[in-house]
Amino acid sequence: MHLPARFDWGRAAALLALAVLLVVPSLSAQELKPIQLPQPQKTGGMPLMQALAQRQTTRAFRDQPLPMQTLSNLLWAAFGVNRPRTAKPGLGRTAPSAMNKQEVQLYVALAQGLYLYEAEASRLHPILAGDVRAKIGSGGPHAAVTIAYVADAKLDYAQVDTGFIGQNVYLFAASEGLNAWFYAFHGPEQYAALKLPEGMKALYGQSVGYPAK
Repeated sequence: MHLPARFDWGRAAALLALAVLLVVPSLSAQELKPIQLPQPQKTGGMPLMQALAQRQTTRAFRDQPLPMQTLSNLLWAAFGVNRPRTAKPGLGRTAPSAMNKQEVQLYVALAQGLYLYEAEASRLHPILAGDVRAKIGSGGPHAAVTIAYVADAKLDYAQVDTGFIGQNVYLFAASEGLNAWFYAFHGPEQYAALKLPEGMKALYGQSVGYPAK
């Protein structure tokens, strides 16, 4: 193959690197399998007033994974399906949303990879292999799970809806004796680590895990 005398090797290398970055996430996701969560337990737990009394932000965690049942219960409490809607078609959720848009998506970072929570199926859909908790979480790698709350960047009301979900997580954590930390996303590194589709924005994160010893 004949290359022109002024062939720009630097530009070619940059384009090749970009192509690799675009391909690698999809290949990495294939390394993960979907996680079918157990059905959430919808009874038991701490009485509401006691959970409110115990609710707090704690920024220290023990690096220990949550049991699958606890993880399922946590995500259901956050924004799971709790009823069929009677007035209109569709499903009701554990947190309200403006005009019932249900626009907030929960990206779930575990030690083995990043997943998208599918509430109706009670399942985690694989997005990216590898541990991104330290990249996206102010709670660092020692929180069992970090949830990134993602929505269409144009929907201002998603900020409020995320607050409802975050409070559900706080109350669940209090009931289960877990630590929780809700924080805003700021740096470009946090956004980049999630490999979000164009037009989507990570609004806040919330780390949950066992108390540090």
